[in-house]
Amino acid sequence: MQIQIVYSKRKTISLIISNDGNLQIRAPFGTKRSTIDNIVQDKKCWIERKISEIKQIALPAKKTYNNGENFYYLGKIYELKIVKADKNSVSLLDGILLLSIKKQSNPRLVLINWYKTQALSFIKTRLNYYSNLLNCTFKSITITSAKKRLGSCDFNGNLRFSFYNILLDQAYIDYVVIHELCHLFYLNHSKNFWQKVESILPDFKQKRLWIRKNFYIIANSL
Repeated sequence: MQIQIVYSKRKTISLIISNDGNLQIRAPFGTKRSTIDNIVQDKKCWIERKISEIKQIALPAKKTYNNGENFYYLGKIYELKIVKADKNSVSLLDGILLLSIKKQSNPRLVLINWYKTQALSFIKTRLNYYSNLLNCTFKSITITSAKKRLGSCDFNGNLRFSFYNILLDQAYIDYVVIHELCHLFYLNHSKNFWQKVESILPDFKQKRLWIRKNFYIIANSL
């Protein structure tokens, strides 16, 4: 198991087991290593149990990008159909994900670029809706390829979202959007932060739990 320590302006120490079975420790600046070591020792049983649970998760086989394979988009499953064309494009029609590609084009790259474009457009729409609801303003939005982090917010109000969000049902994308917008008020995971999230999304705990259990499997299907 690899251990990564990330220091920041946060006020508390948190332990996070990544989907690949490694431990990340988030701690306030100035935290002594001995303090961190003691917490890890106290949480040893919890850490071992979580790692064991992760190892039991069966990941889906990697896609070969051939006709008949299934792909997610906004929580629904579409069957892939590849056709030759003069230009690259992706479209959805009656449960079919139609991938039109030029000769020698990489179907995976064509599809991922489409996912990224769709993610940017869709998430912008949801950000505008919820930022108006929360009466807040963000500075910028960037789409990333992160598998372990669906979203992030920095001190300047810059928001980042993984394009893998677009694989999820809108209800879970909304949770991620609300989560990051609430960081504009509280750049931590304090009680006040979660109360802010809950004020907009009362069932956020169920959404968060579902994402923790299912997102890694869905993202690794591409």
